[in-house]
Amino acid sequence: MRFLKAGLAALLIASAAPFAVAEDDEHGSPFIQMSFVAGDWAETKNGKTVEEHWVGPVGGIMAGMTVSYSEGGKTTLELMSIETRDGKIAFVARPEGQPETVFPIKESDNGYAMFENPAHDFPQRVIYTFDGADGLDAKIEGTIDGKEQSMEWHYTRMKRAQ
Repeated sequence: MRFLKAGLAALLIASAAPFAVAEDDEHGSPFIQMSFVAGDWAETKNGKTVEEHWVGPVGGIMAGMTVSYSEGGKTTLELMSIETRDGKIAFVARPEGQPETVFPIKESDNGYAMFENPAHDFPQRVIYTFDGADGLDAKIEGTIDGKEQSMEWHYTRMKRAQ
């Protein structure tokens, strides 16, 4: 896993479309405020484990990946980033086998961020909420066939082996 995470940032940057680099500063820019997602997070529910791993912000990007797996089931991987697109902070999803989708930031506050792309089929919104030192909530929501739908994950910070 250490090798996988070490190469994550390089893989995302190499596979990403050209983007503007956000300047990191110590004055609480929205990009710096996104650092609450950094770390290793996991949720196991109904026999399925979902992990999110985030590094950064560094060099104007946060690199992330989601790995979902269950015993005897298929493992899926989604690469993600938080970066600047068109002068605005955006969440960029790169699901396995699909083109990337950009969700510009709509709202943010200390420990909260909502990204939105109303033109996307589903989801239209990606939401992260910091839930204390050991908790991160992630939610995707939007409409499918005119009905509001959502999925939520209540992650706990993964403990590192010593």
